[in-house]
Amino acid sequence: MAPPSGGGTGAARLLLLVAACVPAARGDSVVEILGQLKAMRDVASELFDSAAAGIKEAGDATEAEKVSKWSNDWLSVLGVQRGLTGLVKDFALNYLGRSSYHDANGELVDAISALSMRMRSHDALGDDEAAARVLRQYVMDICKAGKKVFASGGSLHTMLSELQAVLKDANIRHFAKGMKNSAQLRKVLEYLAGPRPADAAEPEEL
Repeated sequence: MAPPSGGGTGAARLLLLVAACVPAARGDSVVEILGQLKAMRDVASELFDSAAAGIKEAGDATEAEKVSKWSNDWLSVLGVQRGLTGLVKDFALNYLGRSSYHDANGELVDAISALSMRMRSHDALGDDEAAARVLRQYVMDICKAGKKVFASGGSLHTMLSELQAVLKDANIRHFAKGMKNSAQLRKVLEYLAGPRPADAAEPEEL
C-alpha cells in the first residue's frame, strides 16, 4: 500500500487497538481469541493512558477524555456489548466459522497483513509524525475494511466506527511516542494476519 497523501491525519497508536479488537481476521477458537485480547489489554491500556495524559497536558482535556473513554469502553474485560468480551461475543455468535464471513473478509485480512508488514520495519515505529501518519492510514484501511464485513449495530462495527472518530491530527504526536519498540504489538499483528486455521479433519468412517 502506498503511503497516504499529504494532509493525512492520525493517531497511530490506535492501530494497537485495531489489532487487539479485530479478532475475526483469523477465525480461531473463541478461547484463543480471548487469550490474545487479554494478553494485549495491559499493554494497550498503558499506551492509551500515556496518550491521554499527553493530550491533556497539551491543553485539550475534551479530546483526552475521548481517548480515555474509547480505551475504557473497548479494553475492559467487563461488559456485554462493549469491552473485549463484547467484541468476542459478537464475533463468536455472528461470524466464527460462517462462510459468509470467511469468504468476504479478504480485504480485512489483507489490510491487517499490510499493517503487520509495515510494523516489521523499525522506521514505521519511529517517533516522528510522518511515520505516524503512514501508520494511521493503515489503521484507517483496517477500520474501513472491517466495517464492510461487520454488521452495523454490532460491537465490532461500533468499535471501529468510534476508533475512526478518535483519530485526530492534533493527537498524532502523542500516539506516535509509544510505538517504536513494541515487540508485543508485532506479535499480535502477526497472529491476526496469519492464515485461517485448517478445518478439523473429518473422522474416518468405520
